[in-house]
Amino acid sequence: MTIHLQNITKSYTQDIILDDLTMKITDGEHIAIVGENGCGKSTLLKVIAGLENIQEGERIVSKHTKIAYLNQNFDEFSGTVEAYLMQTYSDIMHLQKKMKALEKAMEKVDEVELEHLLKKYGNIQERFEQLDGYHIFTFVDQIAHGLQFSSLLYSEYEVLSGGEKARVNLARRLLERPDVLLLDEPTNHLDFKGIAWLENFLANDKQTIIVVSHDRTFLNHCVSKIYEISYGELSVYHGNYDVYRKEKNERFLRMQEDYEAQQNEIKRLEAAIRQFRQWGREGDNEKFFKKAIMLEKRLDKIERMRRPRLIQRNMDFTLSMAKRSSKHVLEIKELGHCFDKLLFEHVNATLCFKERVAICGENGTGKSTLIKLIMGVEEIQEGSIQYGNHIAIGYLPQMISFPKDMTILEYAKKELCMNEEDTRRYLMKYGFDHIDMMKRLKALSGGEKTRLKLAEMLSKEINMIILDEPTNHLDFTSIDIIEENLQAFAGTLLVVSHDRYFIQALCEKVWMLEDQTMKEYIL
Repeated sequence: MTIHLQNITKSYTQDIILDDLTMKITDGEHIAIVGENGCGKSTLLKVIAGLENIQEGERIVSKHTKIAYLNQNFDEFSGTVEAYLMQTYSDIMHLQKKMKALEKAMEKVDEVELEHLLKKYGNIQERFEQLDGYHIFTFVDQIAHGLQFSSLLYSEYEVLSGGEKARVNLARRLLERPDVLLLDEPTNHLDFKGIAWLENFLANDKQTIIVVSHDRTFLNHCVSKIYEISYGELSVYHGNYDVYRKEKNERFLRMQEDYEAQQNEIKRLEAAIRQFRQWGREGDNEKFFKKAIMLEKRLDKIERMRRPRLIQRNMDFTLSMAKRSSKHVLEIKELGHCFDKLLFEHVNATLCFKERVAICGENGTGKSTLIKLIMGVEEIQEGSIQYGNHIAIGYLPQMISFPKDMTILEYAKKELCMNEEDTRRYLMKYGFDHIDMMKRLKALSGGEKTRLKLAEMLSKEINMIILDEPTNHLDFTSIDIIEENLQAFAGTLLVVSHDRYFIQALCEKVWMLEDQTMKEYIL
């Protein structure tokens, strides 16, 4: 199996997204596509899948290659989750329904009719086994258990939440068993257990996998080759995320040295040409002119290198520390909370000044609820939360909403209470250029919403930061910059995150919500 993209160019209106890009994918490769938000990662996946037209170049796919593509939108379907998953195996599903109907019928017939139905059942069962039906249904159960939606198999697909649909859609692509599996942000909506199961599944899978993901630990575990899109061009790195990160920096330094060496050589030749021509004119000596022409030919043969560009998002914010808080920032005592079911009870914890704590747990255990209780957004039902003195909190919620009818600049001027010039200067520190500032808030991407909310939050002096899934929607460059600034922050940090790389870089302690209570672990 091979997929070959040869000199692909893809553009939208006047913007070139992919520029003369060449890529060869062979059987069994596990590949990641990385790059800045908006660089064309999802577009490249769609080109590979054959879902996007290209302006130039050629897409060559070997015969009978089956490709499955998981995007970030949900399929529409009317029926149960199991029926949705089994659409690929409609013959097996049809035979199973016949077998179940015969099983019911056999409960109510006499011996003569029973013998006839048993024979019919046997023929259908034989066909079911030939199509590997029992194995397929076992596979469905394994994936549903691994992605934690076993209880939803017989629910109507249409009533599922967005997170549940995301997991079911992922399961559907895994069940299709394609030659090439294309996954766009597959770990979204998965907790630690779901991610660990998916990592194990993909790491041991022999099919070709191409993934776009911001989960750096996931990439470390699942891929052995990384393609980076930068300024419309493609660079390849052999290894996982850590190898890519190290090699990228080393490659940039080598390219910078080579570029500077070539520039020096060009300058030397240009200076020598000028000198020989001057000597030729002053001495009326043809030999000097010939030497100059020879050097000009050598100069013309030099294949000029492009200046190497290392993407640096224009984010250089520093965190302003308010007056330090008291030693004990939070005292949580016998805290309990429930909605339709009990989330947690008898939760006790102490958060001290300058501590860095991650709140972790499976989906639905109450991580965001605990943050909302701490912030006073939700009313405490049982127990208490006591706050220390002089606490100044900056809070980044998971779900960020803005007034839809305002531009970034209008909103920032109002919230930051700055004049236009100062507001523009401040927004540029968070990666917004003058064109970005005129965008309507309703048109912002997830990453832009996060950066704008950070800009608003960090405009105030704070000594405690609370973050709920801060790395969602951000590219690696933005995450790295945020990590560096948080590492330098001299206050207290409390964060809800599924990003294991982020947690390991910043946190010293974990509050794990499990078994309807909370346990503390030291990292």
